[in-house]
Amino acid sequence: MNETLLASSSSGDMPWWAYVLCLIVVGAGAYFAWRARQKKIAMYRAWAAQYGFHYEPSDNSVTGLSTEDPFNEGHSRKGIDVFRGMYKNVHVVFFQYQYSTGSGKERKTFNHQVVAIGLPTARPLLDIGQENFLTKRFAKDIDFENQAFNDFFRIKSPNRRFAYDIIHPRTMEWMLQDQRARSYPWRFEGPWLMTFRSGALKLEEVFFYADFLIDVLAQVPRHVWSNN
Repeated sequence: MNETLLASSSSGDMPWWAYVLCLIVVGAGAYFAWRARQKKIAMYRAWAAQYGFHYEPSDNSVTGLSTEDPFNEGHSRKGIDVFRGMYKNVHVVFFQYQYSTGSGKERKTFNHQVVAIGLPTARPLLDIGQENFLTKRFAKDIDFENQAFNDFFRIKSPNRRFAYDIIHPRTMEWMLQDQRARSYPWRFEGPWLMTFRSGALKLEEVFFYADFLIDVLAQVPRHVWSNN
């Protein structure tokens, strides 16, 4: 009899107080996460006011900024902590882009910092990255007359004329010498010139990346903005 009671007790559900304790722990975690988020939002609002930017804690319209990776990856795409404003006479937007893959226990969430500046007119897609072993063997890109440039950079565009207009000999030399151009991916697409990296948004970095994009823009010949 006692053995039956012991077996029944050991195989039964957790006591009610264990469920209550779990709910308290989960609730406390959610509350502190909410408080931390509210503090960050307040800090970002103050920063935006100081530098003359418009700030939105959430704005999913920026998930359509590009059609290429990482914007075409996963699901549940979000624009978090989105800043818009003027910097050195150009329109700039920067934010944290988030997407997820999988579901349930297999769900993973990825974040990217994105910085973009506005172009004088919308232009075709032109994607600039660095070559690696896989891209050299399996990815098609546009080749230029500078072999050292071809060996280091991977250039993709559906519009070869636009690619050759943007990446002329002087720009190729600048890209090979500028450590930022050698380190970051950057992309023309529609009304934007953008760069991005994996990880959360860091306000202390955004103007550095914006300066880089402005320097890229300075390399573009004026006739490019009038070409169809």
